[in-house]
Amino acid sequence: MREIFADLHIHIGRSQGRAVKITASRELTLKNILFREAPRKGLEMVGIVDAGSTLVAAEIEEMLLHGELEEQPQGGFLAANGVLMIAGAEVESREGVHWIIFLPFLHSIKSLQKYLRSRVRNMTLSTQKADATAIDLLNLSYLLEGIFCPAHAFTPHKGAYGFWTDSLADKMGRDLAQVKVLELGLSSDSLMADMIAETSNFTFLSNSDAHSLANIGREYNLLRMKQKNFAEFRYCLENYEGRRILANYGMDPLMGKYHRSFCLQCERIAAEAPPVRACANCGSENLVAGVYDRIVSIRDYSEPRQPLGRAPYYYRVPLQKLPGIGPKTLEKLRAGLGSEIDICENANQEDISRIAGERVAALIIEMRKGRLDISPGGGGRYGKVKKDNRKQ
Repeated sequence: MREIFADLHIHIGRSQGRAVKITASRELTLKNILFREAPRKGLEMVGIVDAGSTLVAAEIEEMLLHGELEEQPQGGFLAANGVLMIAGAEVESREGVHWIIFLPFLHSIKSLQKYLRSRVRNMTLSTQKADATAIDLLNLSYLLEGIFCPAHAFTPHKGAYGFWTDSLADKMGRDLAQVKVLELGLSSDSLMADMIAETSNFTFLSNSDAHSLANIGREYNLLRMKQKNFAEFRYCLENYEGRRILANYGMDPLMGKYHRSFCLQCERIAAEAPPVRACANCGSENLVAGVYDRIVSIRDYSEPRQPLGRAPYYYRVPLQKLPGIGPKTLEKLRAGLGSEIDICENANQEDISRIAGERVAALIIEMRKGRLDISPGGGGRYGKVKKDNRKQ
């Protein structure tokens, strides 16, 4: 068995010289992700959620021909530098909800495209709205031997719980038994999700939903698996014979841009006890619902009830979001201490201090302990680590 870090929700900005995810960086290309950024972050496995785009699929096929990628007999695509790529497609269902379908092989990507071709407007772009229900997409995933995953499940924009329903069982019935995994999103964590009873059946993923190279690896997972391939990824999600998700590493939910409710009238982030349904300042009910507020309003338990074997969730803050770490300091840290995950998880305080100073070293250590003071985010505005962190 080996342990590897994985970020399984990364978009593609451009492929074949054309836009794929309109809101993503032009630098976010398949080759930049696999050969430049994944090693810098310390990721041995990445999920590309725009493989449904005909541009991206063509680029994958081209890289296979040139030996830059190798399709594995048990699924997945191994890059020449050893990074495993899991191909996936984020699709918006008729209900307006985002789902990820992870797929094992190139022929399964093409089968997905064949299905979508008459159901979406533009096959080259990312996250297209399909003329298909959530159940249709779930059954398609099953037929293609894929893995079906609710994306950023609690966010108010396109998340299954945040946008669509209080209960997936109510909407999906017996088909819900096919769903094995749920993506938490940046504004929640496993403790929050485990206040909803039906989530005890899901394995949780903490992924970055990266729209830029810098944001790759802002959330990640530690997996224990025998080999790098798609089948082993599936085994991890199903806790099969020792494979499993060992840990989730995610942004403190306070940092998420939809953590608390946000008043669109006076642009205030709620600070009152959840759930907040009206602004305490102006009384307006025209709010963007916060993930925390939403979970509290639909929860089954007042306290989390975590199932046996639930992976621990560790709070992390992207290094570039910590006060005192600019691009030059981050580059020095990488040059001296290795990947960003190495810096976050393994580097000792003395070595960090020698390169970046005592204050930065203390902040990183406090981050590992989940003890940073953070101003919460909401309404599309990220939370921030307080500059005058009182524990420093």
